[in-house]
Amino acid sequence: MTMEIRRARLRTPEDTWGLADPEQQRKTRQDAIDDGDLVEITRMGRDLGITFPLAVSARAAQSMVPFPNIPQETVTENLWDTLHAFRAKAHTTTEEEFEFQVSLYQNGLVPTLTFKAAVSPGDDGEPVITIMLPDENWETIGCGHHHNAGDAMLTVDDVASTLNFTPGRIREFIREERIPAVKCGGTWRIKRSELNRIMNEGF
Repeated sequence: MTMEIRRARLRTPEDTWGLADPEQQRKTRQDAIDDGDLVEITRMGRDLGITFPLAVSARAAQSMVPFPNIPQETVTENLWDTLHAFRAKAHTTTEEEFEFQVSLYQNGLVPTLTFKAAVSPGDDGEPVITIMLPDENWETIGCGHHHNAGDAMLTVDDVASTLNFTPGRIREFIREERIPAVKCGGTWRIKRSELNRIMNEGF
């Protein structure tokens, strides 16, 4: 009897076999982090008293660090300055999404950039924070790959497996400045465009 009821509910091959169009499936936040579309900076946030998990979109991270050879201290300062500006604005609103501005040092210039922050349900329904560019939407980051594929921020493991090196060797290359990289939230990130350049031109 139970089997018949179950059968009655399963009307389509898609239902029966759990088939879904991969392009239509909602990408999880963890997928976006694994793919480099989101860069997790929860640990930095905690140091500022932000208790929710926190991530910045790859596009927002790139706008903070638009030049490949910016010193690491500047990258870290720009992230801190962005988080301080976010926290100051968050103290004044109960809205679940808002824009805020921050002036960041970039190769001698200090432009004022606008970012958007949203608090939303994470993969398990827990509140999470995403800092992104004003034209981005936390629900679709990484789904349509609206940004140039060359902009994605890759992990050391991603680069190591693509180039057939160990992660340790890639970290050595980063220390030797043979691979430009930035540290976000405690982990090294390499732009996909840099990986493509290395594959085409070598180190």
